Amino acid sequence: MRRPNRELTDAEKTRIGNWILIQRNNGMKKQRGIVNEAIHLFDVRRSTVQRIGNEAREQYDNEQAVSIQSHKPKKCGTKGKLHLSKLPLIAQLPYHKRVNVRILAKALEIGKSTVYRWKQMGLIKPHSNAMKPSLTNENVKQRVKWCLRAIDQNSGCFSDMYNVIHLDEKWFYMTKGTQRYYLLPGELGPYRSCKSKRFITKVMFLCAVARPRFNANKECIFDGKIGMFPFVRWVPAKRRSRNRPAGTLELKPVTSVTKECYRNMLIRQVIPAIMQKWPTDHQGPIYLQQDNARPHIKVNDREWMEAVQLSNKQLRLIFQPPNSPYMNVLDLGFFRAIQSLKDQTCPRNTKELVKNVKVAFREFCPIKGNRVFLSLQLVLMEVMRVKGSNNYLQKHVGKEALERQNIFPVTFSPPPTLVQECVAYVEAMQQGV
Repeated sequence: MRRPNRELTDAEKTRIGNWILIQRNNGMKKQRGIVNEAIHLFDVRRSTVQRIGNEAREQYDNEQAVSIQSHKPKKCGTKGKLHLSKLPLIAQLPYHKRVNVRILAKALEIGKSTVYRWKQMGLIKPHSNAMKPSLTNENVKQRVKWCLRAIDQNSGCFSDMYNVIHLDEKWFYMTKGTQRYYLLPGELGPYRSCKSKRFITKVMFLCAVARPRFNANKECIFDGKIGMFPFVRWVPAKRRSRNRPAGTLELKPVTSVTKECYRNMLIRQVIPAIMQKWPTDHQGPIYLQQDNARPHIKVNDREWMEAVQLSNKQLRLIFQPPNSPYMNVLDLGFFRAIQSLKDQTCPRNTKELVKNVKVAFREFCPIKGNRVFLSLQLVLMEVMRVKGSNNYLQKHVGKEALERQNIFPVTFSPPPTLVQECVAYVEAMQQGV
């Protein structure tokens, strides 16, 4: 059994040393028997008995009085002061004086090591602050009305969002300007180079996703992945090179996505994908939610309406509130997951980049996609609490734990009092109060 590692006083150590010497001088027991008896008698470890016995025997052989003293220095523990009296002063400093350890230590007139120990002890915490879009009064009103429209009037809960397809564009780059790797000591990092970091090869994708659906056995029957459509074109090479002769078709990204490009992508790619993948048992209209970017077409665009009639689907375009990117599941979490999966690859040309992004899109787990839709409902609830502002913190409810306990909800329900407050707030804004 492992003995406790307790701190012995000098008197206890001296007592143990004298006892060991008496037993040795009597010669009644062998060395092993003395150590074992001392372990049980004084309740210490074997290494402690051996260390004290060796020191006591050395003092006895040198004809010195046995006195076992601690070898620890007089001043032990944390070196220097923690200056805890200056900790409350941090709240009085402007934020630009708290951007890193060095600047904060200089503002408080203390050492950098003290601030670093505060961080290790949890007395201060690092915080990454993201810039948010400015909102007008009209933006605030539209955000609150959008949240209220997302509530089912019969149940009082948010709608299940099974009839909404989220659309958005994103640039995917060939590589990052700065990339982190984990290396062994002495191992050299990879050499990466390009002509200019401002012109790294990139491709824009139009992504369309809906909420995944599961049956009673928690099996995915629809993953919600409508498609990941790149804005690219095949262009013949103007000059020959060592890789291909002149005239060979090469895949090139479309660097300027116009309204015409966006309309063609919706008609030729998105609508056929919906017709192919959308569940056949769905009834009612299907809403395609897009943001307010300039290339996006209007809801009554003539060519779009003609293509919808030919599809025999009740497709309707809707615009999310202005300056509200996190009211779209793609900006809320989907794109970040796809980007992480894509960064695990190393594409060398545009064709490989397009392929890797599509593979990352297919590999994304639909269970995680379903969690993002619940996160969207939590965002809507927080927007209602702050009356349309974007100054709020993302709420976490432990969705993975809820899944393990088989109590994962389909929708969340905002408090009725909160709904009434938001309705009164919108009415007051419309009356100019």
